[in-house]
Amino acid sequence: MKGSRSLPAALARWVESVLGPVQVLRDASHARADSRVWEVAGRAGRHYVKLAPRPVLYTRETRAYREAVPRLGFANAPVLKDSSAQLLALVLTAVDGRPLKGAAASPARRRAAHQQAGRLLRLFHEALPRPRAAAEAEAAHAVEATRAGLEKHITGAGDHLSPAEADMLRRLVSSLPALGPLPFGLLHGDLWERNMLWNGRRCALIDYERSAPGPLVADFVRLATAVWPDHPDLRTAMFAGYGRDLSAAERQALVAFAAADAASALAHGPRLGDAEVTVRGRRTVERLVREGWR
Repeated sequence: MKGSRSLPAALARWVESVLGPVQVLRDASHARADSRVWEVAGRAGRHYVKLAPRPVLYTRETRAYREAVPRLGFANAPVLKDSSAQLLALVLTAVDGRPLKGAAASPARRRAAHQQAGRLLRLFHEALPRPRAAAEAEAAHAVEATRAGLEKHITGAGDHLSPAEADMLRRLVSSLPALGPLPFGLLHGDLWERNMLWNGRRCALIDYERSAPGPLVADFVRLATAVWPDHPDLRTAMFAGYGRDLSAAERQALVAFAAADAASALAHGPRLGDAEVTVRGRRTVERLVREGWR
């Protein structure tokens, strides 16, 4: 239950076996039915307790914290204290900072945060613990899944997409296979300012439940559709930290992935009553039409 100041009984017993007696400071869940996160404190300090919505997301997040996140360096991400496959639960150390989304950061500090995030993202992208051949196959599958899933999202969007707009999205997404193999690595999977913590000096990345091998450019879609149109300086800062800009093929792929994301946003946003997601999808479609990417 959202707003709960107590942990479910089985979860509380497990957490206290890890941390000792704790007090729940707040329910830190996002405004989604499947988000269940609590901030707790005790002798071991502040931690976050997270219940993964599904086993696959638990597996992805625990694997990321064990195999890739340590490469980001001290205080640049939470540390996995312990996990329970039975409960789909994780105990994570608290990281100093607040989500950059909504934070009162000056333009200069916001640019600094994005530049630091770009550096951390590059480190994460290069942290492929599994054989590269298997990761490359997963990345190729992710591209195909994006193309194959488009029609379902267009149908789900209903009247939020005109027939002409739907055809435009189909044409853009259908260009992905022709771009050939794209640079791939371990994706964060949900990179946007809510998952970038900023304490005024340092940026940290959180929330790795959607991490998986994929085409690197796919990690920039949320920023490219929701932030960069109004703040191109943040795009410059991100890639300055990342250490390289996108290739010509990746720039084309970014447009295609943005088109797929718009269809998904217009299918899910209205259904979930999420105005922010709906607006993001609508703005992306209008931008694609306005800039002539037909």
